[in-house]
Amino acid sequence: MGLDVYAVRPNQGRVTDMAAFEQLQAMPPEERGEFGWLHPDDLEPFEELPRDFAEGGLFWPSDGDPTGFRGQVYEKWVSDEFGLSLYEVLDPDDVRGFLERLDEWFTRVETGDAAVPLFGDDSDDGHALTRVRSLAAYLQAVTDQDLWLFPDY
Repeated sequence: MGLDVYAVRPNQGRVTDMAAFEQLQAMPPEERGEFGWLHPDDLEPFEELPRDFAEGGLFWPSDGDPTGFRGQVYEKWVSDEFGLSLYEVLDPDDVRGFLERLDEWFTRVETGDAAVPLFGDDSDDGHALTRVRSLAAYLQAVTDQDLWLFPDY
């Protein structure tokens, strides 16, 4: 099936970080109430992102939702390079930290201290760095709205 990752916000204001989310999950159902994930308030930043993977954009999720991307394409690189898993829920602080480390990675690439990942068939088609920049633009849109990343697999 694969892994699609979506930018979401919790439907309860008390869920502001992973600790609050875990605390809510530990509550009996009658105390926690209905919990769910909602789309971002502003979809425009996501709709404006480059999505043509062949040309260096993000890889669309299987349902075409502009708030998501195909996480399986990036998972191994993200795990190896940043120690994060796109198979896990990431709260807004995690996403901000991911974006900061990605910005540092761009600096390392410019100085030759980091390699550009290869996606897909493991050949360099000239768009790998642009694909990572598209991922960074996506993460910026997520952090601008203080959103979470939610894996669907």
